[in-house]
Amino acid sequence: MKSKFDKLYLGLMLGIIAPILTMIIVYFINFNAFGINELISYLVGKNVFTKLVSLCVIPNLLLFFIFIRLNYLYSARGVLMATILFAVFVFITKFAL
Repeated sequence: MKSKFDKLYLGLMLGIIAPILTMIIVYFINFNAFGINELISYLVGKNVFTKLVSLCVIPNLLLFFIFIRLNYLYSARGVLMATILFAVFVFITKFAL
């Protein structure tokens, strides 16, 4: 029987939301003295923006393995797609900035 949680769009949505939430948490813990635009300029100037974005994708690893363990393969596929989208974003940003 197919679960209502085994959906591609659910995995894609969670795979996009988890890194963004991680970035927000990192912002409030480490960089709350900066505004968002100042923070991005600072991170790009220090050449660590793409590294931070790459590290914020780590929660997708946990989501992926949870979905695999629960045999929600379509949701795991969605998380993998979101991770690939972040990788493309990092690749483009790395060579454009």
